[in-house]
Amino acid sequence: MLFSHLPDEIFQALSGSNKALVEAVLSDLADVFYDHAEDPIKDKSTIIESIEDTLHKLDTLSWHEDQKESFDSPKTIHDYALRIYHRLVNTGWLVEEQELYRVSVLMTPQISMLLRSLVEISRHGKRNYGATVLSILSNLEAVAKHPKERGVTLRQSAEAAREFSAHLNQILLGIRSLQRELFASRDPKAIVSGFFELFVEGILIADYKTIKTSNNPFRFRRQILELTQEFLSNPITLGQVAQCYVDQQVITMAEAQVMVERDCRDIMQTFSNIEQRLERIDEYRYRLEKRAADTARYMDSSRPGMATKIAGIISDVAEYDHLPSLTQVIGAKFVGMSSAAQPTKRREPPPPRIMTPAEVSADAIKFRDQQRRFHEARQVTVAKMQTYLEKQMAAEKEKHILEFTINSVEDFVCFDHLRYIGSLGVNSKKLENVFEIQFTDQYLDVHDFVECREFNVVRRSEA
Repeated sequence: MLFSHLPDEIFQALSGSNKALVEAVLSDLADVFYDHAEDPIKDKSTIIESIEDTLHKLDTLSWHEDQKESFDSPKTIHDYALRIYHRLVNTGWLVEEQELYRVSVLMTPQISMLLRSLVEISRHGKRNYGATVLSILSNLEAVAKHPKERGVTLRQSAEAAREFSAHLNQILLGIRSLQRELFASRDPKAIVSGFFELFVEGILIADYKTIKTSNNPFRFRRQILELTQEFLSNPITLGQVAQCYVDQQVITMAEAQVMVERDCRDIMQTFSNIEQRLERIDEYRYRLEKRAADTARYMDSSRPGMATKIAGIISDVAEYDHLPSLTQVIGAKFVGMSSAAQPTKRREPPPPRIMTPAEVSADAIKFRDQQRRFHEARQVTVAKMQTYLEKQMAAEKEKHILEFTINSVEDFVCFDHLRYIGSLGVNSKKLENVFEIQFTDQYLDVHDFVECREFNVVRRSEA
């Protein structure tokens, strides 16, 4: 049964003539009992003071006698607080515990969960879709990397996906019910004010705007679907995750496998049909905005007292047998096709088109490879310099500049940078420890490639 764990009189306090006072008190008591930093068991005096603070914030106080009670009618704030406190205790919202002369007050876990759910429904706080989707993706990635240790987090991802899907349905149903309410109203002011208060502030800003931005949370949908599909297609991973379910929930392997498959399919179903659900939400949103826009145009084009003036003109015209010629009227039509409001057109998505990969010619690929090899040949590295020097010096202790050979672009680059070994950075120190460059004041033309100062390369004796 739905209410088997709740007292039978639990909803009497919220159905009587004093329900407005009780609702305000319960809403504030929820913050008192939900304070995680304090003891959940409160003193009776603390609860009475909290109720008095709530009553001080109310504009008017009036108590209706729903039934005969032994208390007198309340006259002060303290009397009101005591009456509401006893009403909550008698209906099961609060539980008293007495230890010697000290009276403590607490809420049972079932009552606390009920009050928390009612408060969340009334507040309808903003949902962070980005955090929800990212948490699902992070949990799935953890399961993929460590299925034996983190497999149980798949259950949390499935629960988050189900809650996420249910909240999308709440957005759709909220817009639809609001649409019916506004369409049934004949008061233009009520339509416009209801649109901004209920839709713009309650649904559009809190929920709809989050999923219609360019940085929307659904950009991770493909990774989520791929990871979930991989779990179903890999028997080894599926078995390891099922074993985690068995260890955590103390169930059989067969039951765990069924549970894992159901969780994976719920996640895939939530993120697979997201476009269709967003299209339905956008359809209802368009109708609602169109009705509000048309109403606003009507209110803007109307004038105070216009209906009375038109009725007077019709009454005056009815007295004539023949209509007089109107010469002082501006030659413009009062009502015509231009008077009809033009709703904004919906933006239709672009039609799908086939993406064909562009073919790169063989000549272009060859030219690109030649360019890449040429740039690699021109790069100066310490490894290239060391290889060139070892090859040129061989077993010799000393070698003159004209005795070096240049057979390729790499050889020329290395030869040209022999003079600048000291400026090649820290890595060139190992070359300076092995070879020493000794310069003279004479300039030479080396192999018709470059003209530079004469130098000798000497292998250090300690090498």
